[in-house]
Amino acid sequence: MSRILAPALRAFLFAAAILCIFALSNAQTAKAQDMARAFAGTYQISDVAAEGGNVHFTMTLKLSNPGNADVHGGIVVLLNSQPNKAYLGSFSAISTLAHGKQVTVTKTFTVPAAEYAKWQNGHAPTLQFLVPSGETAVAAGIEAHQVNAPVAATN
Repeated sequence: MSRILAPALRAFLFAAAILCIFALSNAQTAKAQDMARAFAGTYQISDVAAEGGNVHFTMTLKLSNPGNADVHGGIVVLLNSQPNKAYLGSFSAISTLAHGKQVTVTKTFTVPAAEYAKWQNGHAPTLQFLVPSGETAVAAGIEAHQVNAPVAATN
């Protein structure tokens, strides 16, 4: 009898372990999907100056977290507007962005003048929020709108 029970017990324990792994995997996936949703925000550009083929400016971003989870250690990155996105810079890490709350970050950037010109002609800067998830990060979109008129670069 114990020889019959042992394989059945092993099969039961194996099935229970698989179910636990599946449940944990789904919980992690749900958390990552919640983090991958679009964040919302508004931004202002100020102190714009052209120098050679570049434009220097200060960007102030008010970033809101409409999700159900707090974000710890997230980083907002600025990308170019090309189809193959390239990194242009980043804000400092945000220690905590609580769910339902917002945070304001400010950073001075230097971008190619051609990229800045696109922003003045209807293309918004591409911002992403890198949200820590385990040992990696999930790139979440930021739906951000400019609250002041585009500022022309001055020499």
